[in-house]
Amino acid sequence: MNEAEFHESLEANWRRRLSPAEEAKVHAWLAKHPERRAEWEAESGLGHLLDQLPDAPVPSNFTARVLQAARREAARPVPRPFLAELWQRLFPRPAAGVAWAVVMLCLSGLAIQQSRQNAREQRAAGLAALGRAAGLSDPNLLADFDAIRHLPQPDDEELFVVLTHNVATQ
Repeated sequence: MNEAEFHESLEANWRRRLSPAEEAKVHAWLAKHPERRAEWEAESGLGHLLDQLPDAPVPSNFTARVLQAARREAARPVPRPFLAELWQRLFPRPAAGVAWAVVMLCLSGLAIQQSRQNAREQRAAGLAALGRAAGLSDPNLLADFDAIRHLPQPDDEELFVVLTHNVATQ
């Protein structure tokens, strides 16, 4: 007998009384593994105590009551998910819900387009300011490192990149 067979015998002992041959195999295995004897005795003792308990009285209409409860459970409406129920309450007609979704998508697209346009305008304004600042200064001034170091540093990293790119291409 191995560990798996011991567990099978233990489970079989929960359901029924073991045959003398099965009990002999278990006792032989427990002789080789005394550390498992306490577990076997506790489980088998519990099984014997449960066998001595009287059967619970079952009402005569038990089957009818079980079937009635099963029918009630089957007839109970299945709850819909919360979002589906909320959507149904807000938009009882499907066309209204679809129209609302289309309007929201269009507004989202317009908001994204407006945000991109604002970003382009800000970049253009920054480049225009850079162009004015570069147009007022002497190009020979940009070739001198000390003069460049005394120029005010732009706060925007993109403007700094454009400035260094313009100096490198000249």
